[in-house]
Amino acid sequence: MRIIAPLAVFLVVLTAVALVSIVVTAGARRRRHALQMSARWAVRHYAIPGRGHTVVGVALTDADGRIRGEHVVARIPDDAEDWQRDFVAARQEAEERAFHLNIDRPPIEG
Repeated sequence: MRIIAPLAVFLVVLTAVALVSIVVTAGARRRRHALQMSARWAVRHYAIPGRGHTVVGVALTDADGRIRGEHVVARIPDDAEDWQRDFVAARQEAEERAFHLNIDRPPIEG
Protein backbone atom coordinates (compact mmCIF):
# COMPACT_ATOMS: atom_id res chain seq x y z
CA MET A 1 0.00 0.00 0.00
CA ARG A 2 2.91 2.32 0.71
CA ILE A 3 4.14 2.02 -2.87
CA ILE A 4 0.73 2.26 -4.57
CA ALA A 5 -0.22 5.70 -3.18
CA PRO A 6 2.97 7.53 -4.34
CA LEU A 7 2.78 5.70 -7.66
CA ALA A 8 -0.84 6.80 -8.14
CA VAL A 9 0.05 10.42 -7.29
CA PHE A 10 2.98 10.27 -9.71
CA LEU A 11 0.74 8.96 -12.50
CA VAL A 12 -1.89 11.67 -11.86
CA VAL A 13 0.78 14.41 -11.93
CA LEU A 14 2.38 12.93 -15.05
CA THR A 15 -1.01 12.80 -16.80
CA ALA A 16 -1.76 16.41 -15.81
CA VAL A 17 1.61 17.60 -17.13
CA ALA A 18 1.08 15.72 -20.39
CA LEU A 19 -2.40 17.23 -20.87
CA VAL A 20 -1.18 20.77 -20.18
CA SER A 21 1.69 20.25 -22.61
CA ILE A 22 -0.67 19.03 -25.33
CA VAL A 23 -3.05 21.97 -24.84
CA VAL A 24 -0.24 24.56 -24.90
CA THR A 25 1.37 23.02 -27.99
CA ALA A 26 -1.94 22.86 -29.85
CA GLY A 27 -2.68 26.49 -29.01
CA ALA A 28 0.71 27.64 -30.25
CA ARG A 29 0.30 25.62 -33.43
CA ARG A 30 -3.15 27.15 -34.08
CA ARG A 31 -1.80 30.67 -33.53
CA ARG A 32 1.16 30.07 -35.85
CA HIS A 33 -1.16 28.70 -38.54
CA ALA A 34 -3.53 31.67 -38.15
CA LEU A 35 -0.62 34.10 -38.53
CA GLN A 36 0.54 32.34 -41.68
CA MET A 37 -2.95 32.41 -43.16
CA SER A 38 -3.42 36.10 -42.31
CA ALA A 39 -0.11 37.09 -43.94
CA ARG A 40 -0.35 39.33 -47.00
CA TRP A 41 2.07 40.40 -49.72
CA ALA A 42 2.91 44.10 -49.66
CA VAL A 43 5.35 46.41 -51.42
CA ARG A 44 8.58 46.93 -49.54
CA HIS A 45 11.64 49.02 -50.32
CA TYR A 46 14.78 49.67 -48.36
CA ALA A 47 18.41 50.69 -48.69
CA ILE A 48 21.23 48.70 -47.15
CA PRO A 49 23.87 51.10 -45.82
CA GLY A 50 27.18 50.71 -47.60
CA ARG A 51 25.76 48.65 -50.47
CA GLY A 52 24.99 51.57 -52.78
CA HIS A 53 21.56 50.49 -53.94
CA THR A 54 17.89 50.47 -53.04
CA VAL A 55 15.98 47.20 -53.01
CA VAL A 56 12.35 47.17 -54.18
CA GLY A 57 10.27 44.07 -53.70
CA VAL A 58 7.25 42.46 -52.10
CA ALA A 59 7.25 40.91 -48.64
CA LEU A 60 4.86 38.39 -47.10
CA THR A 61 4.13 40.01 -43.72
CA ASP A 62 2.00 38.46 -40.99
CA ALA A 63 -0.27 40.22 -38.49
CA ASP A 64 2.62 40.51 -36.00
CA GLY A 65 4.71 42.36 -38.59
CA ARG A 66 7.16 39.50 -39.17
CA ILE A 67 8.36 39.01 -42.72
CA ARG A 68 7.79 35.40 -43.79
CA GLY A 69 9.01 35.71 -47.38
CA GLU A 70 10.29 38.21 -49.89
CA HIS A 71 10.57 38.58 -53.67
CA VAL A 72 13.05 41.18 -54.91
CA VAL A 73 11.76 43.06 -57.95
CA ALA A 74 14.73 45.38 -58.54
CA ARG A 75 17.97 46.66 -57.09
CA ILE A 76 18.44 50.27 -58.12
CA PRO A 77 21.98 51.71 -57.82
CA ASP A 78 22.12 54.94 -55.84
CA ASP A 79 23.97 56.61 -58.70
CA ALA A 80 21.51 55.49 -61.42
CA GLU A 81 21.05 58.07 -64.17
CA ASP A 82 17.27 58.30 -63.69
CA TRP A 83 16.85 56.84 -60.20
CA GLN A 84 13.35 58.26 -59.70
CA ARG A 85 12.00 56.72 -62.92
CA ASP A 86 13.59 53.34 -62.16
CA PHE A 87 12.23 53.41 -58.60
CA VAL A 88 8.67 54.27 -59.69
CA ALA A 89 8.73 51.53 -62.36
CA ALA A 90 10.03 48.93 -59.89
CA ARG A 91 7.45 49.97 -57.31
CA GLN A 92 4.64 49.67 -59.86
CA GLU A 93 5.83 46.19 -60.81
CA ALA A 94 5.99 45.26 -57.10
CA GLU A 95 2.42 46.48 -56.57
CA GLU A 96 1.20 44.34 -59.47
CA ARG A 97 3.12 41.32 -58.15
CA ALA A 98 1.69 41.79 -54.64
CA PHE A 99 -1.83 41.99 -56.08
CA HIS A 100 -1.41 38.73 -58.00
CA LEU A 101 0.29 36.92 -55.11
CA ASN A 102 -2.50 37.94 -52.72
CA ILE A 103 -5.13 36.43 -55.02
CA ASP A 104 -3.96 32.97 -53.88
CA ARG A 105 -4.10 33.90 -50.18
CA PRO A 106 -7.19 32.86 -48.21
CA PRO A 107 -9.64 35.68 -47.43
CA ILE A 108 -9.29 37.41 -44.08
CA GLU A 109 -12.31 36.68 -41.93
CA GLY A 110 -13.16 39.28 -39.38
